Amino acid sequence: MGPSESMYAFTNLIADGLALSSGLINVTFNDDYNWSDDRMFNFTAVHEIGHALGLSHSKVENAVMWPYYEGLNRPMHPDDQAAVHVLYGWKTPRWNKIDANSATNAIVQVSSPSLNAATLDGLYQLRKNGQVLRYASTGWTIIDSNKDTAQIAGAGGTIYQRHIDGSIYKYSGTGSNWQWIGVSNDNVVDIVAASDQLYQRRKDGWIARWSGSGTQWTAIEQPQPQLSRQIAVTESKTLWNLLSNGDVVRSSWPYDNGGWAVVNQDPANIAIAVGGEEFYKLQSDGRVVWLDMVALFWRVIEDAGSGDLYAVGQYLYSRHLDGSIWRYTGTPMVWEMLDGAGLSAGVIGDRKGVVWQMMVGGDVLKLVS
Repeated sequence: MGPSESMYAFTNLIADGLALSSGLINVTFNDDYNWSDDRMFNFTAVHEIGHALGLSHSKVENAVMWPYYEGLNRPMHPDDQAAVHVLYGWKTPRWNKIDANSATNAIVQVSSPSLNAATLDGLYQLRKNGQVLRYASTGWTIIDSNKDTAQIAGAGGTIYQRHIDGSIYKYSGTGSNWQWIGVSNDNVVDIVAASDQLYQRRKDGWIARWSGSGTQWTAIEQPQPQLSRQIAVTESKTLWNLLSNGDVVRSSWPYDNGGWAVVNQDPANIAIAVGGEEFYKLQSDGRVVWLDMVALFWRVIEDAGSGDLYAVGQYLYSRHLDGSIWRYTGTPMVWEMLDGAGLSAGVIGDRKGVVWQMMVGGDVLKLVS
């Protein structure tokens, strides 16, 4: 191919348009190119193997099958996964049951943004009796048994819990030892962990952020007279706030005097989610809407009766009102169904694309493919 700076490899297929035959697929790498970066060679190989499996180029810029290299070694993308599933189907069974307990109240995934997983990254479960459990390949381990535990939340390699009285605790990482970081306060509605921060959402509409030391919290002033319905935080710590009247406001780190900016005013807004730096909102009509930060344009990416959203890293999941679970491919209006049984009570995932769901009866399932 010659010492080209834009020709790395190609895949030659001989097929009749219906099927590929063994021995008739050739992946050729450019021997004249200076392969000084193993990561680039590996990425190129994965891209060409995608072609060998029958995949064409993708229209999704972050996908492995995007036709241009542009110096980026892209990880596997939902669009790539969906394309392979369309051609070859799913593993059977598609889901593996990792717990069967009717006392399961919630599941939480702690997933660090760095490539290296933190010690406490993983899957956690809160049961109705207040037990907090951590999952490993060998099963579940109880890390706390307190009947007053009302909520767990985690991010950045840390897991937290909120008690019924509003007090807050951080897991030490050993045994069942927890550090007390928030005093009792009946004004606390819930806690949200994101990036390396922990936030309180309060009944009076204010938000508070843990200082990282002792039981000291810094208040972030109320944006409007309306109360806060939900908060979400990006990896760069931009704080998004859905208010009771449907307004969406945001404040940038370090939240000087609140600094709230109104981004959207729509009484149909009922939920928000962030994945990485991307922002999504769910409307009462079941539509999922994405904010294009570059063009400053709202775009409907799903119109199929969504009832709940979950976002992490590059992944976005939608649980429909019929209980089915869907994963966004990155192309507006194109979603891949992960589970159509209609028994899901919630879905979560990590930044590598691993997915879990909690079923209506309390079972916890892990996606196999």
